[in-house]
Formats: sequence, structure tokens, C-alpha cells
Amino acid sequence: MSSGQGPGKQKAKTQAVVHESNQTIRGSKTDNTSGASQALVPHQPSQAQQQNTMLVPKGYTVKPIVPAEKAELISVAKAMHREQFGARVKELFDPEREAALEALQTGIYIGWRCPEYKWDCIRVGVKSKCFCGHLLAEHERFTGTSVRVPCVVAGCQCRAYAFIPSRPEDVGEFWLRKRRNFDPSTWRAKCRCKHNHEEHNVGGSHSCKAGGCSCPGFDSNFLCAACDKHWEQHQTFFETEAHRKEAGLPY
Repeated sequence: MSSGQGPGKQKAKTQAVVHESNQTIRGSKTDNTSGASQALVPHQPSQAQQQNTMLVPKGYTVKPIVPAEKAELISVAKAMHREQFGARVKELFDPEREAALEALQTGIYIGWRCPEYKWDCIRVGVKSKCFCGHLLAEHERFTGTSVRVPCVVAGCQCRAYAFIPSRPEDVGEFWLRKRRNFDPSTWRAKCRCKHNHEEHNVGGSHSCKAGGCSCPGFDSNFLCAACDKHWEQHQTFFETEAHRKEAGLPY
């Protein structure tokens, strides 16, 4: 060959390099003053990898993805929430159930809907919140004559109960429950001016009270989960059983 080295010499050189490398590795074991081994060892997978499990960052939890049995609402919801499905469904519909039972017991039906509808978007119960920020239970009782049910909390200027959604689910914001450390009790329905209903006047056009805000009236930045219409397009109705029968409404 033109290089002057035959195959035998190349092989010998290669073997010498390998031999020299091995000597270096073996020598590093004894040259370490701390006595710890410095030998190169193959990468050993962690115990979690060996067990075919996932490595999860601190503070996070991982749940396996279980596909829904059918492409139907209930089946998909069960797959999403699994063991918490029953509890979440109960929490979601308990206010409606309680309001319906109250109506059957008292004969007074209170609903929140658009005037042109023959069904209630939300049934209103004693725990339902008014625009003024107080519960229906903190207002005078409906007598069947006047629909103006004023608030009885001292200092409140509310002269007529007006239902306002108090849960993110009421306006279709179900995803908020997925946020870490989300507290549903702090959620408030907001105006387009970014201030919530408690920061607006309870009377008149519900102008904003927040300093520096020129909002002339509450203009909801959300839609009703039942009909996709704004809060101001709805009304709160106080009705007797006889009135609902006459109007063709469910009772």
C-alpha cells in the first residue's frame, strides 16, 4: 500500500490502542485518592423504567387514559371523571333538584329564563344568588302578588331579586374546575368591563362602581349554558302553580 503500512500493522496498532485504553481505565481505579471506583459502567435504567412505569415530576399526578365505551355523552363523561363521576353529577344537579322540591312543597315556582321561552334555563332555590350578592333566602318571601322581592340584608339597596349565575358550570365554564387550587366559592359572574356583578350598582342600569371605570351598565361577558344567551336577556320569574298551568309551563 502507498501508506507503507500493511494490514497486519494496522491490526496491531488497533489492538494496541484498545489495550492502552483498557490499561487507562484499569489504572483509574487505583489512582483515585478517594478510593472510589472511576470505572466506566454501562447505563443502568432506573427502577421506575425497569418496572415500565412513568416518571412523574414532583407535585403532579398521572392517571391512565381509559377510552369511553361508546361515543355518547354519559359514556364519555364517565371515562373523563371515572370514580368521581357520580359525585360530580350530584354536585352539578343538586341545586336544580333542591329548587324543584322547594317548588313542589311551597307551590311557588321561581325560574330564570328568557321571556319568550316556555321552559326555565335554571330553577332558582333558596341558595341561589341575587345580583346584589345575597342569597334568595336573604330576601323577602314571595307572596304570590308582587314579583318585586327585596333584600332584607341591612344596608343592601336591592329592591327586587334578580338571579345571577354563581357557578362556572352555569355559564359553560366547566374547565375551570380542572385548574389547580381553583376555589369555586370565589367565582363571580363578570361584566365586559372585567368587574364582577358585586362591583356594580344593584339598581337602575347596574352601572359599575369600580374606581376609574366608565361602564354604564352590566353587560355580561358570559352566556347561559342552557340557551347561549346573555344574562341581560333573561328575567327571574316568580310564579304559582296555577299561573304556570295557565301559561303552559312545566310544573
